[in-house]
Amino acid sequence: MEKMELKLRNFGLRNGINEIIGITFGKWTNTAPLGIIVEDEEGINAKVRLYSNHTRDNIKEKKELWVNVIHDPVIFAICSFDDLDESYFESLNPPIIRGSLSWCRMKAEIKGAYAEVELIDGGVLRKEAKAVNRGFNAIVEALVYGTRLMEYKNMALKEKVDYYLKLAEKCGGEREKRAVEIIKERISELVD
Repeated sequence: MEKMELKLRNFGLRNGINEIIGITFGKWTNTAPLGIIVEDEEGINAKVRLYSNHTRDNIKEKKELWVNVIHDPVIFAICSFDDLDESYFESLNPPIIRGSLSWCRMKAEIKGAYAEVELIDGGVLRKEAKAVNRGFNAIVEALVYGTRLMEYKNMALKEKVDYYLKLAEKCGGEREKRAVEIIKERISELVD
């Protein structure tokens, strides 16, 4: 594992919203997709919009957020609805999900609807050349709308989920297609 200078960009976090898997600790290990909002990728500070859930509760109590940068659509799909068990991790200290490209430990403070986070440690595990995959991007969008659908029970969001799942099936590979199956299964529990 390569140690890097503490700058958000060195761990794969760029200006804008970066989709990552956040890990927090409380009564159990909580894993969830989160969008880290970066305004200065050369710096160490960012923020994360949080809703009323275990992630927010754990950050409020422990004042810490672990970040894994990963490009596995199945991990994103599972974490949107459930927490990963230990079999998904290559390390628990620091918490690193199998296949992650980098990890970060962040000090976190709840401020209104956001957690303000500060990078305090991290490592780069893998450097890989990877083109943008429209299927993976469609999975992320489907999960954004799918988790909102589950939270707000607004059935108009189902059309957006369906649109992005069709795009993921068309443009994605094997892992994206497996993620589509997971999302369809979980969403059908809500709408059937």
